[in-house]
Amino acid sequence: MLKEEKEEENEVFPFIHGERIDLVAQLSKWVEIYARWHNDPRVRQYARHEFPIALEDVKKWFESPPEHGVRDFIVFVIYHKLDKRPIGDIGLNHINWVNRNANIFAEIGEPEYWGKGIVGEASKLMIDYAFTELNLHKVHASVYNPNERSLRAAEKLGFKKEGVLREHLYVDGMYVDNHRFSILRKEWLERNKENIVGDND
Repeated sequence: MLKEEKEEENEVFPFIHGERIDLVAQLSKWVEIYARWHNDPRVRQYARHEFPIALEDVKKWFESPPEHGVRDFIVFVIYHKLDKRPIGDIGLNHINWVNRNANIFAEIGEPEYWGKGIVGEASKLMIDYAFTELNLHKVHASVYNPNERSLRAAEKLGFKKEGVLREHLYVDGMYVDNHRFSILRKEWLERNKENIVGDND
């Protein structure tokens, strides 16, 4: 094993284990990677990063003083176990601890990993964490029209469509619909129970 790989393993502590990927805490040594993802035209088209971000701004994420009050977001890095590299991020934002709901978001910053089902795997881990560890009641998501891959992924994950906000987002010079999805804790747990029973049959 190379020295660099050993150092990487010593610094990466999986918070949630998956099959092909782990969800790990953000590391300051990856600031250049985060900045590249945020500014890459291919990535930001779907992640909706409308404004550029400088490397110095990303560094400030790790220089800010500890947060006070209630935390309303949680972000993990999607770390590819075989390739030993960060390839994207996933998290919950707009967390409402009173009503116990949150929005889930995800992006794969490395295009060569698109279309491989990694967002689906990461999302399953994140939703399970939201319901079984954070005790949330509902997880919701927004997907706009051109992002066909995410529309299909939401349905595969068991999300139900709540409605459509017509021409709600301005993307690439035109207004597009924003589809709203959600899944309840009881629906997710029932779905997982069915999958476990099916695997044991």
